[in-house]
Amino acid sequence: MKPQYTIGELLTFIEENYSNPKALVSYEHESWHAYSTEQMLEEIKYIALGLKSLGIEKGTFVGLIAPSSARWTMIDLAIMSIGAVSVGLFLNVSEENFRYEVELAEIKTIFVEGSDAWLRHDHCKDHFNLTIALDDEPQGEKTITYQALLARGRELYDVEPDLFKSLLQSHTPDTVAAVIFTSGSTGTPKGAVHTHQSLISLFYNDSLQWDSKNDIYLSILPLAHILARSVSFIMVMWGISIYYYNDLKNLGVACREVHPTVMVVVPRLLEKVYSKMVANVEAAGYLKRTIGEWAFDLANQETETTWKHLFHGLADKLVYSHLREALGGKLRLVISGGAALDPHLNHFLGDIGIAINEGWGLTEACPVCVNPIGKTKLGSIGTLVEGMEIMISPIGEILIRGPLVMKEYLKNPEATAQAIDAEGWLHTGDKGTIDEEGYAFIIGRLKELIKTSNGEMIAPVPIEHALTKAPFIETAIIIAERRKFVSALLVPNFEYLHGLKNNKNMSNLSDEDFLNSSYIKSEMEQLLNKMNQTLNHWEQIHAYRFIMHPLSIENGELTPSMKIIRETIEKNYKSLIDSIYQEEKK
Repeated sequence: MKPQYTIGELLTFIEENYSNPKALVSYEHESWHAYSTEQMLEEIKYIALGLKSLGIEKGTFVGLIAPSSARWTMIDLAIMSIGAVSVGLFLNVSEENFRYEVELAEIKTIFVEGSDAWLRHDHCKDHFNLTIALDDEPQGEKTITYQALLARGRELYDVEPDLFKSLLQSHTPDTVAAVIFTSGSTGTPKGAVHTHQSLISLFYNDSLQWDSKNDIYLSILPLAHILARSVSFIMVMWGISIYYYNDLKNLGVACREVHPTVMVVVPRLLEKVYSKMVANVEAAGYLKRTIGEWAFDLANQETETTWKHLFHGLADKLVYSHLREALGGKLRLVISGGAALDPHLNHFLGDIGIAINEGWGLTEACPVCVNPIGKTKLGSIGTLVEGMEIMISPIGEILIRGPLVMKEYLKNPEATAQAIDAEGWLHTGDKGTIDEEGYAFIIGRLKELIKTSNGEMIAPVPIEHALTKAPFIETAIIIAERRKFVSALLVPNFEYLHGLKNNKNMSNLSDEDFLNSSYIKSEMEQLLNKMNQTLNHWEQIHAYRFIMHPLSIENGELTPSMKIIRETIEKNYKSLIDSIYQEEKK
């Protein structure tokens, strides 16, 4: 495939090469609605010309806050196709951050859909000159419907039929295409300014063996996230059907309807999938539960023994095949990114026939690395994508350089200078290594390393992953900064917990009482004893507390991309944390 360097070249390539009756498919009103390639391109054209008729010019910032859908992708491409700048906004970002992003990008025109999006919009409505309602129901003054926008586009096309084609050809690879905001895990979000080239220039590469005829991509991550956005562009470029689905609680239902071959996930979602599998086994009758536990124990064995080899086929027939069918039965590629994936979970899923290809990128450049098909190294983020360069700095930081790196941070020259040095290297903030075969490994964030009061440095993520191997623990947060020993805050997997209470004939207990029961205390003691044997003495966990509510984006404890925000969690649970260390003094 010839490299494409602008959105105009991309759309022209699609028009010349594909005719897919299900190019983009959205789940709306409890059914699937498909756009063919021809319908997709036509709607993009009318959106673009409609915006042009409203005075949107090259360089104008246009906002988009809505659930992921076929329309989201078409609007995104339409904005960029006329040289305007697309600004995707997270639905669940805080009101404060939403206002900051809108003001920083000086967004005067915005697309809006859904009650959550309208709530955010209304808090800043005085800032907008025009709102385009994707719900097709005007919500107030200075608002037009999406259908009205398309009608304006058709009218302009009738008058100037060659205008859209000339607009597609009017920008260069260096033309600014989008601003993508960082998730704010380390403070105020920053707007990564991307050009046409930095968004799409490497997506002709076929390292993951794309199959235009047979691949089906189930899109489940917010398109405001660069990983989801980048992969959607890849699928569009390769003519692969994209199915958009936003109800993650019913992901299994969507998988069984769509039968995807490709998915992109964040580790937290894989952890939930695994927990659901374990919970289903625990809730089964005696015979099914016994067989399931045996098969799970077999898959969890990381040493390839003769015993495991002999019985793997039987376990696959009795258990693993059904687990794969629950996810549609045709997955050939699951890309995990956005955060570190527990290598043990990666191994388990691979052993039951769900191959996970871990990759890595960041808002400032994505993708950067991915594990090649059939050559995955557990614990690695993979090898470098074509055209990019990578090096490890003297302090162990991963530096990258190449066409996928952003142009700058929006209106923040100081942050830009700190991020991109004079030689063009982007300082990622991730600490890592590269082995002799070119596979990269991330040790942790430079700013995320924790220093105890004794001056010892601790990388919390691997320890947190080890804790979540216990099926009744959904999330773990290591506490040690300026403390004399390590402790942990633990968020229970409540769904698994309820099944476990029933199995232990303790359903009469509240969740809190059950977590304080001798049974859970014994399980935790065994877990910590086993873990602490593998840790340096300054890393060993001496105490823990359970948090009785899931972490949330709304409380500022998670970023929109589901990364934990340590500073907020420690602030929100300060008294609980203090109680750990106060008790130790007694």
